[in-house]
Amino acid sequence: MCPKPVRSKDGDAGFTLIELVIVVGLISIVLVILVLGVRRASDAFSLRRAATIVASETRRAASSAVADNVPYTVEFQLSSPYGITVYRQTVVQRTFAGQDWPLSVTIPSAGATIPNCTTPGNASNKCVTFQPLGFAVAGGTVRLLSRTGVGVNIAIIAATGRVSVGP
Repeated sequence: MCPKPVRSKDGDAGFTLIELVIVVGLISIVLVILVLGVRRASDAFSLRRAATIVASETRRAASSAVADNVPYTVEFQLSSPYGITVYRQTVVQRTFAGQDWPLSVTIPSAGATIPNCTTPGNASNKCVTFQPLGFAVAGGTVRLLSRTGVGVNIAIIAATGRVSVGP
């Protein structure tokens, strides 16, 4: 036999405490799932944005070296604040770090074939220099990583200066 609904003094049916706890619990579970999904989507978007910045700025440095007939260097900042800096010879042209760089994306490594920076740049970072003919002095792979552990690789081919994005 079903229990009778609880009625108030004026005869209206109400909810029991157990029913309210169950409803609040279910709403909490749905909200947690929703927040985690939004966070994953946000991290994926930030990783794509960072990969686009690195690839496009590296390609721009290579084409600018040819157009301006001077070396361009792209510095990969391997510690906080993560990001990249583009130099025309030794003069800073563009910097993507801090607020311009997605905070949830790090640059944990750059390939062993990419040399540490000399002038310009910080010696603890990695640099790729493009010569006026469009080729890079050294190439390799730069790894970008989101806070959820998803990564993407930016490959720079030294002989051609070609830049590609891959998993």
